[in-house]
Amino acid sequence: MKFLKSTLSSLLILSTLSTANTFEQNGVKEGNNRISASARFSVPDEGDNTLTLLAQYGHFLTDDIEVMVDLFSSSANGDTFYLLGLGGNYYFAKTPTLTPYVGGQYYNSGLTGNSDTTANGTKFYVGAHQFLSENFAITPEAGAQFFDFTDYSESYLNVYLTYFFD
Repeated sequence: MKFLKSTLSSLLILSTLSTANTFEQNGVKEGNNRISASARFSVPDEGDNTLTLLAQYGHFLTDDIEVMVDLFSSSANGDTFYLLGLGGNYYFAKTPTLTPYVGGQYYNSGLTGNSDTTANGTKFYVGAHQFLSENFAITPEAGAQFFDFTDYSESYLNVYLTYFFD
């Protein structure tokens, strides 16, 4: 909880600083691409330490619609969980420095190591690109995942570093 409070406080400070700048974002527009990355290391009270890596690639079909590929890898105790997702985002209420979105993905996952399991599923989320410059943004995202389209798996909050390019 302490991490979440400090992350949200940092985002609020960055938001205040970035809106004082005199730039307008150049990322969310037709024909552009974006890459986003995040890493997270967890040390729970009980259980195994976990390293999670997330990467995304997106292409804007229009100023409001993006198609994307998502790659997720999480390692703990010799097992590695992979997730490959295909989905889309819809952008709305855009401002010069803040652009919120909603999205969904279909994904296929697998577990390697001590067991061999695969699952299909879906995830739904909301997020926002807070631009720090014309092409660079911090992107908080919150969502929920469902394995095999029925069983609720987890909810999450993640912060990506995002770069937009032509």
